[in-house]
Amino acid sequence: MIYEYEKGDAMNENRIKRIPYGKGDFEAVNAQDDYYVDKTMFIPKIEMLPFVFLIRPRRFGKTLFLSMLHSYYDIRKKDRFKDFYKDTWIYDHPTPERGKYMILDFNFSAVVKDREKVQDNFNFYCNVKIDDFLERYSHYIPEGLLGKMNGIKTSSEKLQIISSGLKESEIKLYLLIDEYDNFANSLLAEYGPSEYRKLTRQAGYFKQFFTHLKEMASGSDAGLGRMFITGVSPVTLDDITSGFNIGDNISIEDQYNEILGFTEDDVLKMIDYYTDAGLFHIDKAQAVEIMKTWYGDYLFSENSAVTLFNTDAVLYFVQKSFHQKSVIRYLIDDNLRMDYGKLRYLIVLDQRLNGNFSRLKEIIENRSIVSTIKRSFPYEKLADSGNFISLLYFFGLLTFKGTFNRGDPVLTIPNETIQKLMYEYICESYEDVDVFRVDMYCLREKFRTLAYDGKMEPLFNFLAYEINRQTRIRDYLQGEKVIQDFFMAYFGLFDFYLSLSEEELNKGYADIVLKPFCHKYPDIGYGWLFEFKYIRRSKTTHKQTRDGKDKQERCIEPKRHEALEKNIHEKVNEARKQLAQYGNSDDAALKKMLHAAPYGNVKIKKGIVVFHGWELVHISDEGEL
Repeated sequence: MIYEYEKGDAMNENRIKRIPYGKGDFEAVNAQDDYYVDKTMFIPKIEMLPFVFLIRPRRFGKTLFLSMLHSYYDIRKKDRFKDFYKDTWIYDHPTPERGKYMILDFNFSAVVKDREKVQDNFNFYCNVKIDDFLERYSHYIPEGLLGKMNGIKTSSEKLQIISSGLKESEIKLYLLIDEYDNFANSLLAEYGPSEYRKLTRQAGYFKQFFTHLKEMASGSDAGLGRMFITGVSPVTLDDITSGFNIGDNISIEDQYNEILGFTEDDVLKMIDYYTDAGLFHIDKAQAVEIMKTWYGDYLFSENSAVTLFNTDAVLYFVQKSFHQKSVIRYLIDDNLRMDYGKLRYLIVLDQRLNGNFSRLKEIIENRSIVSTIKRSFPYEKLADSGNFISLLYFFGLLTFKGTFNRGDPVLTIPNETIQKLMYEYICESYEDVDVFRVDMYCLREKFRTLAYDGKMEPLFNFLAYEINRQTRIRDYLQGEKVIQDFFMAYFGLFDFYLSLSEEELNKGYADIVLKPFCHKYPDIGYGWLFEFKYIRRSKTTHKQTRDGKDKQERCIEPKRHEALEKNIHEKVNEARKQLAQYGNSDDAALKKMLHAAPYGNVKIKKGIVVFHGWELVHISDEGEL
């Protein structure tokens, strides 16, 4: 749809540039005059390296970037340089290699994920792309090369013939591979290691394909002049090539931090453009704050200071906001959600949660972790904590914070979108092994009562009841921090609040702060400060029977019951002192943070929750601040 300008003299064009959401074709974006954030200034940097491997999370614009490279280097399109690049940086700074290559491109997301058909479909897809390549560049291909293709059925053999035939040619091949690991990751998630190994073992067809690529890149007269590969994980390439030893992995290099994604300046310019066009009406400062909170703060280099926004998330937000006066209701685009299945095989083993699940909970608990990034590791070593953390980074669930702790970089959860997705993974993991599940409709109703009526008992009693009813969860609920994290995970499933754990308030650290998301819910009534306390359950006592066998007794005697009541009383008093320390009615900073008067209409309430092991033994509404 083309929107006519509402401000006739705002721009010199006849039409507003459309949002290229979900588009990966550079020439189509250009032909339709879509809004394009220029990344052509990275072309000279890429030319310093002949064979390049770049990993970025989903929806960061990898496909569009490769399409831009395709148009720039394609010898068939060298005379259309002005048409495609007239408004870009590279138009005024063209490189000598512009329009010098024949382009062979693959996008392996097109390969089917059915294990019974994947090998044949992979070969069929590659053959279609190679045959199309041979037809498009028939005028540039050396004489006799096409004849050698007669009777050749496998795509890897065709690649060998092309490479050999181009050795004497002045025009070399530029190979582009997008989403190289897409169908391999899907097979691993859906069918497990056995199907994955069929791809990557010595005789595996995918391994053979990449073996031939390595051969094509070898020697001074190699037919393959350049190659650019993208994906979301280094695992598959490590398995099929024993490490990326045919090129340079630029994924965490400082100078390529901004090669994909939007900077804050990019976002501001986009908002200005559509505001001037009369389509965008949300306050600019508010819009940028929301987008940074939900889509921003990515760093792809440990030494970089320029944070980035997820490309498609920004385009989604801006497009959905056209003609809107308030913040869009659904802030997380469904296309941004990474399938839980992609992580399931890493955190669930034999219907039990393994060590990686604990690591994931630890990251959520602290919202950060200190670790180096391993740029290459095989599937068999994914259970190693360092490799698992690295994979979370490459998937976009962690990012560099730009700081170091005792020599190693600090990795952090970048934004609220990723935080909520991680909460979902935790809850889905519990369901996956039949440990704990709740009715989400009922839970949301209890949460709404907390937010709008200021009543905490329905929510906590509901979850406490389910914990009592579903006994398997009890084994996972041992310790104050564990209980706190459990509730944080379920709080985080809904966006009435931004859930903050161990938030520093007046030289203290509140266990959980629920900060109202007033941009989306302007009528929300209450913000909350919670203190969680934990009392360890008494150990099982043993008595000797007359026959010498042990007898377990778990009954709580009256004296022990009195001791428990005394312990609860002490914990509640301790919590009250802490809540009093965090803030009072004169605390302007806290009021501003939680949108209380005079900064908003939210009322701040305090609550105390005490658990005896997995059992809720005290809950009290401590009133308003």
